[in-house]
Amino acid sequence: MKHILKCSWLLLLVGCSSYKLPEEYKVTRERQETYENSYVRVGEEYLYRTTIAAYGHTFGGLLAAKIMDRNSWRVALTTDFGNTLFDFEKNSNGIKVHYAMPDLNKKIIIRTLTADFEKLLITHFAVIKEYAKGEERVWECTDKNDMVYLFFSGEKELKRQLNTQGKQLYTTFGYDKKYIAITHHTLDIKIDLEAI
Repeated sequence: MKHILKCSWLLLLVGCSSYKLPEEYKVTRERQETYENSYVRVGEEYLYRTTIAAYGHTFGGLLAAKIMDRNSWRVALTTDFGNTLFDFEKNSNGIKVHYAMPDLNKKIIIRTLTADFEKLLITHFAVIKEYAKGEERVWECTDKNDMVYLFFSGEKELKRQLNTQGKQLYTTFGYDKKYIAITHHTLDIKIDLEAI
């Protein structure tokens, strides 16, 4: 019994710690600047072939995203036959659900998808620290109460984005020239976006 209590206490302490980069990443400098996201620009519209895999189910179609201004966007996913699966909008008043098909119209699903798109469609990041490991550079950024870590290759090209929610690692976005992969660390959800 004592052993179980000790293990439970240890798991609780480890589980409540905040996310930190591995030790091999060294702080090179503190900085206060804004980074403009090269994958998302205000006034642009984006179209992706999308596959969402969640809890053993897979669905997909065409995802259209439009960035109206720095803090406002609209995203809709339709099937190849033109049926709308969901349609969300974020503006200064918050998130508005224009439509979600009945199977997706659940609070947790809507909250998860809108949180993913909110992180994906950030146009500007507030950079506070820079880390380095060889040629790789990492910028630590703030997003409201959360931290975002941007990983750049030697050519200053964004390769990966780690998003925290609270103090825990929540999602990883992997970037390629025409491809974005969203992987959740707390849920069994993976979203693949291929630019068209």
